[in-house]
Amino acid sequence: MAPMPRLITLALLVTEHASGILFKPCLKPRLRPRFGMKRCRRRRRFIRPPPNPLPLYLGVMGAPVYGRDILPFLGGLIDFETLEPRSSPNEYLAAPLDAAPLFNDTAKRIAAPTYPVSAEELRTSFEEALAKRQPLNGDFWAKPVQEDSDAFASRFVYVERTPLFRFPDVVNVQFLEVGNGTSTLVLHSASVYGLDDLGKNKERVEDLLKRISDLPSNMTATAVSV
Repeated sequence: MAPMPRLITLALLVTEHASGILFKPCLKPRLRPRFGMKRCRRRRRFIRPPPNPLPLYLGVMGAPVYGRDILPFLGGLIDFETLEPRSSPNEYLAAPLDAAPLFNDTAKRIAAPTYPVSAEELRTSFEEALAKRQPLNGDFWAKPVQEDSDAFASRFVYVERTPLFRFPDVVNVQFLEVGNGTSTLVLHSASVYGLDDLGKNKERVEDLLKRISDLPSNMTATAVSV
C-alpha cells in the first residue's frame, strides 16, 4: 500500500476512535441489547421546580404579629402625646385640635369630627364601619389586636390588610369623651411595609370617618378645626 493511502487510512482510524470517545452517547441501557448490538438511551435529568413562594408570602403578611408591640417596626399602641410625623408619606391622622400636638404635618392630618354619642358608642360604630370595609369575615377582622383602657380614654389597635397583596396596615384609635354626651376620636393609620402608600392610609381614614357618620340615623358629625 502506498504511503499516502496508509496515512489516509490511519487518519480515518484515529478520527473514528476519537469520535467514539468524545461523542459516545451510550449509557447503561434500560433494556437488554438485542442481536448483540448495544442499545443506548440518554438518561433524563429531572429538574426540580423552585418552591412556590406564595404560601410563604401569605404566611408572612397574615401572621398575627402586627400591631402587638412585638417588634417596633411591626406596629403597636401609639402615644399620641409624643407622636411625630414620619419622614415617609405612608401614614395619615385625624385628630381634634388639642390632640397629637407634635404631629405638625398638615399634609397628613385632617380635622376629627365630634359625635353626639358616648365614647363607647362611638367605638361600636367605628368597629361596624371597619367590618364593612372587609368583605370576608369583617366582624372577625374588626376586633382589636391590642387595647389599653383607663378611666379617661381608651386606645385600641386594629390591623387592616389590603385586598390583593394583603399588606398589613396598623390603625390606632383613641376614643375621647368631650362632654355633654358627645365624643371624638384620634385616628391614625400607617403602613408596615413600603415607603409610599399611594394615598391608601388617607383614603382609609376619610372613608372610616364617613362611614361612622352614616351608620346611626340620628348621628351627625361636627367638624373641629385643626
